[in-house]
Amino acid sequence: MIYIRRQRASRFFIVCTMMLAVLASPYYALAASLPASLNKSVTDVDNIIKNDEEKEFTNLTSGMKQKYKLIVVAKTKPQTLEQYAQEVKSKFKIEDETMVIVLSVEEKNMVILSGKYFHNNGITQEVLQRKMEYFFEPYANQGTLMTGVMSFVGAVNDELNAQSQKQGNSNQVVLAGAAPASAVTNNVTSWPVWLLVGLVVIAAALGGAAWAYTKRGRVLKEVDEADEWRIKITDQLNAFEIDSSWKKEPGRVKEKYLAILTSLDDLKKDAIADVELILVDAEENLMKFRFKRGREIIQEAKEKLFRIEEEYRNLHIRLDKLRETLKDVASLKEETDQLHQKNERRLDELRIQYGVSFHALKERINQFDRELHAIKQAEEKGDFEEARERLQSLVDGQQNLMEQLQKVPLVRQTIVKELDQEIRQLDEDAKEMVDGGYTNGEEFFTARLVKIRGKVEKLPMMFEEGKVVEVENLILEIREDVEAMYQTMEEIVTNRHQYRQYATELPYYLNVLKQDQDYLSNELSDLSQRYQVEDGEAFHYYQQIPEVAADIENTLEQIHGDGLKEEYERHGETLTQVTERVTQMMERREFVMKELKDFRRGERAAHEDVHDLRSSLARVEQQLKRLHLPKMPYAITSNIELCRHAVSTVEEALKEVPLNMQKVDHLLKEAKEQVSTLLEDGAEMIRDIRLTEDKIQRTNRFRRYDREIANLLQTAEELFRNGEYQEAHEAADQAFRLAQEKYAIEQE
Repeated sequence: MIYIRRQRASRFFIVCTMMLAVLASPYYALAASLPASLNKSVTDVDNIIKNDEEKEFTNLTSGMKQKYKLIVVAKTKPQTLEQYAQEVKSKFKIEDETMVIVLSVEEKNMVILSGKYFHNNGITQEVLQRKMEYFFEPYANQGTLMTGVMSFVGAVNDELNAQSQKQGNSNQVVLAGAAPASAVTNNVTSWPVWLLVGLVVIAAALGGAAWAYTKRGRVLKEVDEADEWRIKITDQLNAFEIDSSWKKEPGRVKEKYLAILTSLDDLKKDAIADVELILVDAEENLMKFRFKRGREIIQEAKEKLFRIEEEYRNLHIRLDKLRETLKDVASLKEETDQLHQKNERRLDELRIQYGVSFHALKERINQFDRELHAIKQAEEKGDFEEARERLQSLVDGQQNLMEQLQKVPLVRQTIVKELDQEIRQLDEDAKEMVDGGYTNGEEFFTARLVKIRGKVEKLPMMFEEGKVVEVENLILEIREDVEAMYQTMEEIVTNRHQYRQYATELPYYLNVLKQDQDYLSNELSDLSQRYQVEDGEAFHYYQQIPEVAADIENTLEQIHGDGLKEEYERHGETLTQVTERVTQMMERREFVMKELKDFRRGERAAHEDVHDLRSSLARVEQQLKRLHLPKMPYAITSNIELCRHAVSTVEEALKEVPLNMQKVDHLLKEAKEQVSTLLEDGAEMIRDIRLTEDKIQRTNRFRRYDREIANLLQTAEELFRNGEYQEAHEAADQAFRLAQEKYAIEQE
């Protein structure tokens, strides 16, 4: 590899010669993914975009002055998008008024190749970058690439149109004294055609050579990078070491370590050597300017290096896992031996203490010995994972056995002492229940007690055999049976008290229902006639009262006719059902009474309003009588009669059957308005009367020597006697004001 690198600098002229030959040849190798031509508006290399999107882009650009070509590729790897675009630019000639857009779907990015026309009209690279940021990238981030492309093209076209308008205005100005272009060109002597062609060929050859050398340099750099990666991995493989203590391990352990070392040697000898040969092959192809093949070989080398690196990591994982497994096996073995010794010692102590065999516990210890033998066989076969799992299971079993051995004294005490006391106490409580008359006989508890004692008698034999777990489960079952029996006894006592309460409360509820039946009989009849109401909660409640009352009476007759007052159990179900139904009726009763009040609420309110209206009329009449007026105005007397008639009309409407509350409300509203008007007119008339009398009295002393005041006062008095109190007040007020002006009297 070092020798090859040293020869690269001396091959520049060889490369130039080869590139000239290539340029002279009709064949020019490019990447296979490049489009064949740019004749279409949209060239979809990998068939990614939809037909609708392609048609939409074509329709958008067909009406524009400039030409826009779109090249869509899925991805350009291992090339970058810029490199791919440069190859497109090298292969195809881009006209001055043409813009080529290269779009990568994977990168969600695009590269713009534009002709001179765009640059001359202000569409520089900075403008294109800004247009991409504003009009393409927002859509690209959302995944709608074609929408972003069309938005970008529209923005560029709008910018060109704006520039064209500016230039059109400036081109209309003609400089004075400028010579025509044709006159200038006539004096220019053209060069020979063969010379121009030669210069073009030489320039193209030199440019192609420079491009080829540059591209080869970039690809050779990739070769160098891959070779550096190879060297790095080689150093890692050489640094991989295993402690030499593995050589002292048993044979099966050595085999595991030897397998890891063998895999390491394979990676060093075969894989690394293969990669080196592949890289040499890649450089040879690059020297022949086979760039595509060279890159394929480089990619192959990279993939192989990646696999080698992955296998190297797997070797580390295998080594760590083997060390951890062996460490766990050794630790679990030591723990198992300690637990085994403790359990054997504890079992011997218990057998001596209680003088029993504990056969089941001894059998479990023997089973542990057999498990140890199976674990040794697994180690001899080299299956250390299985050995570790079995050892872990064995440790768990030993710990479980130790817990059971610790429970043996407690289990013994429970069997001999605690359970015996609990059963005796249960027997005494059951006899007390029978003596208290809470059951029909002793047989009710005897069968259950016999069953419980039968289970208790099995415990000593199971304990002697060492079935500690089975003994614990049976003790738990016995205590559950005892608890269930106590719960049954509690239910019997509770039900007895509840039945007695039911039997005491039912007569009261029966009396309440009968009273409701009598009350509702009249009330509902009146409601059905006056309000035309024949349905509702009150009617349903009334219809169910006879049935519920009959159930209560039948139940009470059965209880009192039985002769055995304390034996409520035989009637308990009937009592419960009847009481539940009565409770539901009582809950409905509150709602029924509220409903009845709601029915009468409007009528009661109307009666109260009528009473208030009559009180207001009486109060007005009394106030007018107390004034002892010479004459009552017709407006007041007629208004009083109208109010009386309106109130009487409301009272008659309230007496109608059926009662039409809508009519009552309408008439009541009119009556209230009439009475309100009367009160206002009466109050105003009384005010005028009092003011007239006051002003006549205060002005009367000026009558003798002031003729004008005397005439006004006389007019006020005549109007007052005729019952025209408002006009009388106006005349008295004029006289009073005249007296104020002439004689400066004060106004109170």
